[in-house]
Formats: sequence, structure tokens, C-alpha cells
Amino acid sequence: MIGGTIAANAQEIENRQVLVEAEEIPSAYGAPPDLSHGRISTLTKSYVISPFSFELEAGYEGAVFRHGLPGQPFRQEIEMGLPARFTVGIQNQVEHFAGETRDRSFTLEARYALADWNKLPLNPAISAEYQFGLSNALPDSGELALLISHDFPHLIEWAMNIFVDREFGGRQSTSAGFAQSVEVPVLLPEEKLEVGLEMQYRSGGEAPGRNGTTKGLAIGPTLAWRPTKNARFDLSPLIGTSDHTPAVQVFAVFSFSFGGPTAGEVENPASARSH
Repeated sequence: MIGGTIAANAQEIENRQVLVEAEEIPSAYGAPPDLSHGRISTLTKSYVISPFSFELEAGYEGAVFRHGLPGQPFRQEIEMGLPARFTVGIQNQVEHFAGETRDRSFTLEARYALADWNKLPLNPAISAEYQFGLSNALPDSGELALLISHDFPHLIEWAMNIFVDREFGGRQSTSAGFAQSVEVPVLLPEEKLEVGLEMQYRSGGEAPGRNGTTKGLAIGPTLAWRPTKNARFDLSPLIGTSDHTPAVQVFAVFSFSFGGPTAGEVENPASARSH
């Protein structure tokens, strides 16, 4: 009888510890924590962030071309979650090319999830962006995207963005493409390290600097490291598969989230859900 009481008390303490851990991890409308931060990897966004949460990001893209000088855009972005499954954000991009550093673009973004998590297949969200070109070589443009994502058994997380871009100046061209990412944690229970595969295809688009347009598929591994529950670092080295894509692209993103949902809008960490 005494042994049974001790075992019951130990189980109650463990359950309380799991509950405390869950309260520290924000969740957007029932989505898993990793898919509630708006970005699953360097190129792929997923779903929306929780109301009145904020996401700060600093990103780098290093592109080595088969012909022409390398381009190095840097970007800063902030997103804010709103009620009713909305997220809004602003982004500024600075570019270093041919020994010069200049503002490249300023972007406004809005994102809307069509339903709470797992209420619709693949949890669709719609994203709209308007980009103001700040350099003479970059015209204004707009983008519409469909964001779909899902968490599979064994802690596998997947997301795909299907997008269409339209230039409003210069060539007034239209391009389309997709980005896709899949990740799985390799360190449990905190899920501090995740590895996976990432790919991107574009039918056309402005290359960094003055290297013309990009077209084709790039693919490579991706890694996500979470040193704390609020900070995350993503790294993706991608290899171009055609003469019209950069030979090598290295994407790196550091993000920090703060704020959070109200009571009842948290989700157990994946490591706890798997028990």
C-alpha cells in the first residue's frame, strides 16, 4: 500500500513538471510549438503565430554564382500575432554587392490561417506581401502564397509554401515556385536540435546584386538549433541544380520570440505528447 502511494505521488509530480514545461511553450490555436513561430526553416513559413506574440528575425543569404559576383543580402524582420488567426509583419533587406552596401527593399506582410490547427487538412494559411524596391535595379513587386504544414507521427514536421510573384515595374514579369522543408528532432526531450531537408524551385526572379534572374531547383540539408525556448538558429546550405540557379546558397536565420498566448492556448511539447 505504501509503495502504491509513493508511485502515485511520483507520477503526480512528473505530470506537474510536464504541465509546467507546457505552460512555457506558446502555441497558436492548437498548433505544435515549433509550427507556432511562423517559420519552420530558413525558407519556409508555416501557419501563424499566437495572438500578441512577437517574432524578431535576422537573416543572411550568401549566393555564389557560376557567372558573376557573389551577392550577400541581409534582412531584418518583425512579426506580430493578432486575434482571429492573423499575423502581420514588416521586413527590411540590405544588400552587399561589388563592394557596396545599400538598402534593397522594404516589405509589408499579412498572413491568415483558414482554421484552427488540424481542423482542415494540411492547415492552410494565405500570405500576401508587397515589396517596395529601394534600389534603382529592383522594382516594386507583390507576392501571394499558400502555406500548408503538418506534424506527422514520430515528431516529423513538414511545411510547403507555394507562391506567385508579380513585378509592377521594369519587365512586369510574373514568376512562381515553391519551398518545402521537413525536419525531425535529434535531441530529446528539449528538442534543441532538429535536422532535415529543404528545397526551393523558382520559375524566375531577381538575383542578388545585378546578376539577372534565377530559375531552377536548389536543394540541401537544413539544421535548427534552439539554445533557449525563445531563441532559434536555422542554417541551410543549398546546391543549385541548373546553370540558372546559384551554384551554392547559404541561408542563415536567427529568431527570437516573446510575448505569448493567454491561458488555455498552450500545447504540450512534442516530446511530452509522444509519451
